[in-house]
Amino acid sequence: MSDLGLFQVACAFCNTEGNFERVHREQKKHGASRKILNFDTFKCGNCGNFIMIFWSASEFGSSHGMHDFYTVPWAREITTFPEHWPADVGRHWLQARRSLEGQNWDAASLMARSAIQLIARYQKAKGTNLKQEIDDLASRGILPPIMQEWSHEVRELANVSAHPDPGAKGTIPKDARDVVEFLSVLLRITYDLPHQIQQYRARKGSQKKDRS
Repeated sequence: MSDLGLFQVACAFCNTEGNFERVHREQKKHGASRKILNFDTFKCGNCGNFIMIFWSASEFGSSHGMHDFYTVPWAREITTFPEHWPADVGRHWLQARRSLEGQNWDAASLMARSAIQLIARYQKAKGTNLKQEIDDLASRGILPPIMQEWSHEVRELANVSAHPDPGAKGTIPKDARDVVEFLSVLLRITYDLPHQIQQYRARKGSQKKDRS
């Protein structure tokens, strides 16, 4: 059975990644499937604190090497993003979320806006500015109408940080959170849902092969 890639895991207490020693393991078979649920306790090699990780490896060959895991306690700071996101998009999202955690509202809004524009360009959006790119995504059905309307409101909020005027007061906390929340929804539509559909189809295909 494959083991958990600890490089993905950050200590909840010191945020050090991948430096763990396993001190205890319990396992449970999940119903009639081949999936094994693992309940592991690890000691951080940096700070010496303990975390529990609940995880399982994919049971399907097409998803070999993939894991899903949860940690208790969870990290106090966000340190990773899903592997199926483009790295530059994930980096901008991560900086936006970390800026929210640090109450750096202008930075959160600016990084979220940059990530939104990156996503639009990954989706081959046409236009000379973000407004035109958003409208192009909506015209092609990538964004539903309600998302198109919301995106323009969010774009205007983010413009406060992207194109500041002298003496401007800056982004207020609620506006920064709204921009980052929109980014999270956009990521779900453009990357998370297609990824979940792909996994579903792979699972169904594997089940058909097992029955034949």
